Amino acid sequence: MALAHDETDRLLTIKEVSELTQLAVGSLYRLSSEQRIPTVHLSRRCIRFRLSDLRRWIEEHTQDAEER
Repeated sequence: MALAHDETDRLLTIKEVSELTQLAVGSLYRLSSEQRIPTVHLSRRCIRFRLSDLRRWIEEHTQDAEER
């Protein structure tokens, strides 16, 4: 049984998110450990980022910065 592919729910690696956000990999690990960025934990040492969650997170934080 194949899973339906929805591009907005694609899981991104930390390197892909680093390139997308221009944040360092270390910063992303820190944000994840502090639960300040939405992550998907596939195992104890393996995290991914759902594209739709990441887009929402970026939008929310962009709005916060514009209000300052």
